[in-house]
Amino acid sequence: MKGKSTAPWLDVARQCVENINFHTKNGMPADDAGVLITTPKGWKAPPRFPRGEIFQVKEDGTRVRRLPAMRLLAWFAGNGFVNLNFEESK
Repeated sequence: MKGKSTAPWLDVARQCVENINFHTKNGMPADDAGVLITTPKGWKAPPRFPRGEIFQVKEDGTRVRRLPAMRLLAWFAGNGFVNLNFEESK
C-alpha cells in the first residue's frame, strides 16, 4: 500500500481488492481471498458484517480474524463506505 488514508476502512478495502486481484491473476478462485483484521476484546460485529474465523486470541484479549475479502468489500460497498469501479482487462 502506498500510504495510509485518514479513513481506515479504505486501507482495508484496498487490501481486499489487492488480494482478490492476486488470486485472480494466479488462477485461484477469488472467493478464497481473505484479509486479516484485529478486533478488540468484546467487539460486536455490526449488522450483516461478514463472519470469518478467529486465527488467534492474544494475551490482551484482542482477536486476529480472517474475513473473506469479497464479502467484506461487498459489506463496505453496501454500507456506502466505498464506491466500486470495475475494469475488465484482457
